[in-house]
Amino acid sequence: MSDDHGTTAGPEAGGDEVDRPTHWFHVPRQRRRWPWVAMWIAIVLVGAGAGLAVASYQLLGDTLDTASPNTAAVQAAQQAVDPDVPGEPVNILLIGSDQRSGALGVDTRGRSDSLILIRMDGDRGFISMLSFPRDLYVNVPGMGMSKINAAYAFGGPAMTIATIKALTGQPIHYFVNIDFKGFVTLVDQVGGVYLDVDRRYFHENIEGDGIDDYDEIDLQPGYQRLKGADALDYVRYRHTDSDFARIARQQAFLSELKRQTNRFGNLPEIPAYASIFANNIVTNIRSVPRLLGIMEQVITTDKDRIARNSISGRGAHLNGASIVEMSQSEVDAKVDAWLNPEFVQGAATAVVSRNDIQVMVRNGNGRLLEAETATDQLRRKGYDAASDGNAPSFGVPETLVAYADGQREAAKNIALLFGSRAVLAALPRSQTREGVDVRVTVGESYTGSLVTPRKKKAEPKPRAYVVDTRSLVPLVQRIQKATGLKVMVPTRVPSGSALKIVRAYRVNTGGEGPKALKMVFRVSYGSYWGYQVIDWADPPLLEGRTGVVTSGGRQYSTFYDGRNLMRLAWQKDGVTYWISNTLDYALSDETMYAIAKSARPLNRVTLRPGAQPVDIPIEQDAYTP
Repeated sequence: MSDDHGTTAGPEAGGDEVDRPTHWFHVPRQRRRWPWVAMWIAIVLVGAGAGLAVASYQLLGDTLDTASPNTAAVQAAQQAVDPDVPGEPVNILLIGSDQRSGALGVDTRGRSDSLILIRMDGDRGFISMLSFPRDLYVNVPGMGMSKINAAYAFGGPAMTIATIKALTGQPIHYFVNIDFKGFVTLVDQVGGVYLDVDRRYFHENIEGDGIDDYDEIDLQPGYQRLKGADALDYVRYRHTDSDFARIARQQAFLSELKRQTNRFGNLPEIPAYASIFANNIVTNIRSVPRLLGIMEQVITTDKDRIARNSISGRGAHLNGASIVEMSQSEVDAKVDAWLNPEFVQGAATAVVSRNDIQVMVRNGNGRLLEAETATDQLRRKGYDAASDGNAPSFGVPETLVAYADGQREAAKNIALLFGSRAVLAALPRSQTREGVDVRVTVGESYTGSLVTPRKKKAEPKPRAYVVDTRSLVPLVQRIQKATGLKVMVPTRVPSGSALKIVRAYRVNTGGEGPKALKMVFRVSYGSYWGYQVIDWADPPLLEGRTGVVTSGGRQYSTFYDGRNLMRLAWQKDGVTYWISNTLDYALSDETMYAIAKSARPLNRVTLRPGAQPVDIPIEQDAYTP
């Protein structure tokens, strides 16, 4: 990637602040563009595969032959997957590990570092992803309770597939086992990737200190070009982060990698990408036409039809080890969100009479005749309900309302009758009895009576939670004088903000890149937002904008992840500015706009009428755990 940058001035800033509608901005669909795929193997699979298909159908076939070796591990995994039924959604399990299990016929297994279940639903036109924390404590079939990443060590991809199927109740048609060491080769092959690093990442192992060793990392904050080794450190870092933060970093990095790797269409480089692809994955996808079909859906799916879900759970300790706990009902709810992403919920459905909905009720709490009681109550509500005896086991905490295909809306109405703690989930086809539309498993949360659903209250109008401050002005004045970088300074920041890191630098190594400034603010422990200034009119990051909003005489580029505003950018005099949200999207849209609108050149710094400025804590090189 070239380090050259333009000097064309951006839109003129200025003007009074103007209130904007408090809704998120929907971006018009953009056809035939790469989707926002949040895992590097999808980029390799789709990007390299598309280029290879153009260059040589045979080369693509040879690449798949290498990536699908006829080894014991691959044969076992092939037996564990489900048949791919034409016309039905396709589920693909991505396994990130340090070993291509069985690739060379040698059973060398580590533990899976990342697990993502992808659903490609062609009929409804979406791709949905479900990520699993590596420390999730689950039942590994035949091995008992253990961390989910241990399944790979116990039995390679086959055991991992069996574990995910048992946990989710969903079929898996294909798997892709990724060796993350190939990640370094891929990133170096494309020349590195520009990324906005949210904070300082540093860890150094000290021999003999009695503390567990982690992968070492030394990465400064700010927009920069990461090469392979640093990129791998960034996406895998977990020393002081949660699994959720690690997943968010991976998604952020891979979004930029996808956008910046147009070189897959460069025919002279295709054999190199084919080699990376073949030597760093193992998969049971052996059909070139099937692979091309998968690629077609990935390419043609709009990025606003790609859903991301993750199982978070609760941290706990067991025998001195950290684990993540989550009840099966919570897992079922996440699976339901994965099957029915928000953008497809609420669609118009045919009105169905209650007496046409067949409901089977089971006792999951062990209390006498609870299933019969709930059955009678549902009948009085007009449902065709019948008792189905006891569930396979008692102790079910929340009432579970599971629905057959096409009956989600009916199940939602039934779940409301069992209170706010009732869990909605899809009924696996293997457990769907002929003619049954909804199955209710009465849990311990059932009080013996149904409830009357309350009318939904109108949500309060979102507001910006910011404070006025002049604390940043003297600091920015010194930076501008020392570097010559033109800097607009924000005079409003989120409540509770503390400036932790100030970095004035050149974007690329050698001191020849654009001048830049990165300020990292903490709003709570481990949660950071950023203010970036860069003397570069067209950084690659801007190519990923999802919309443009004009307000107060200034034009803003928006970067949404679904309904979450990740970044808000604007330009003045060839300098690009942006505000980056925290990894957990702690800042509301209104808060981010308030920060941006308050940014003024140093010679025009004024506070709004009636402002009561506060001093914010300022450090310039603090530890950011």
